[in-house]
Amino acid sequence: MSDSNFPTPPYPPAPGASAFGPVFPMSFGQILDRVFRLIRSHWKPFVGIGLLPIGAVVVFEGVLFGALFAEGVFQHPPAQPNAATILRIVVPLVVLGVPVLLLAYGVYYSASSYAALAADGGRTVTAREALRHAWSKAGRYVWLMVLRSLIIAIPIFVLVFAVAVGGMMLGLIQRGNPSPAALFFLLPLAILFYLGAVVYAVIMSLRLSLAFPACVQEGLTAMQAIKRSGVLTQGAKGRIFLMLLIIYAISYAFVMVMYAVGLFVFAIGSLAGAGNLHDMTPLGYFAVGLLGVCALVVVLLWSVLLMAAYSISFAVFYRDQRLRKDGPPPTPVPTAIAAES
Repeated sequence: MSDSNFPTPPYPPAPGASAFGPVFPMSFGQILDRVFRLIRSHWKPFVGIGLLPIGAVVVFEGVLFGALFAEGVFQHPPAQPNAATILRIVVPLVVLGVPVLLLAYGVYYSASSYAALAADGGRTVTAREALRHAWSKAGRYVWLMVLRSLIIAIPIFVLVFAVAVGGMMLGLIQRGNPSPAALFFLLPLAILFYLGAVVYAVIMSLRLSLAFPACVQEGLTAMQAIKRSGVLTQGAKGRIFLMLLIIYAISYAFVMVMYAVGLFVFAIGSLAGAGNLHDMTPLGYFAVGLLGVCALVVVLLWSVLLMAAYSISFAVFYRDQRLRKDGPPPTPVPTAIAAES
């Protein structure tokens, strides 16, 4: 379990900080500062890595909507949706596409963890190097993602099924009409179950948040990584949740600013071009298209950096928790001293 794919950083014996970060467990403020410094200095490989899942989703949705369009589902004027046609197209594409998306995201999470661990350890890796490592053990990483998702989501589906069965047993539907009495008792119970499922999902997500760093760094199997994450996150779930909340708040603020800027630009453009849309020159259409492409690039870049922020946070917490749980690694003996002994 202690074997690592990365060399253990040679922490110096004296306390303080180095290129590998503090040699002692960090406070939350130090972790926060380190995460954002690592994002600023190592953002390039994460952009390349992040294009994998985004590209996979774009291709999947493009094929799906293209097939639906080719079958005339989106006719103008709108026609009554043909459920049989939609199912005939959607079901095979989902059956074929979901495994591809699982592969893409499994490779992404492991490659992103690989790059984040390298950055936290003072190394810089390229996107190609990280993706090559992830692809070499794609089966293990995809299985880890599937197991983690099942552990988080299966209780939610079980609760939904239980509520549905309970509704039928309590006579929620009687001769096609809802029973007010059963509805009165079942709705609060369903809301309570839903809130419990959400709390469970959050807790388990935090408990399994360090599974990918542990799997990549220590060369563990998927099940071992899940157990290892449970051990490492003991006493750290609150700090991890707070870090993720801060990243989400920053992301939300950025989206709101971009939304306000977009509305302002749209309003200015509408006022400037009011009544002149039919007289717009080809250069004007090109400018509008270029503006749209720039906005799309900004959104995609921000999405990739947001995912990178989460991966780097998990990598920093992983190393910090290893220091807390396992203690610092032994100081390497200089070559000259080792030779004399």
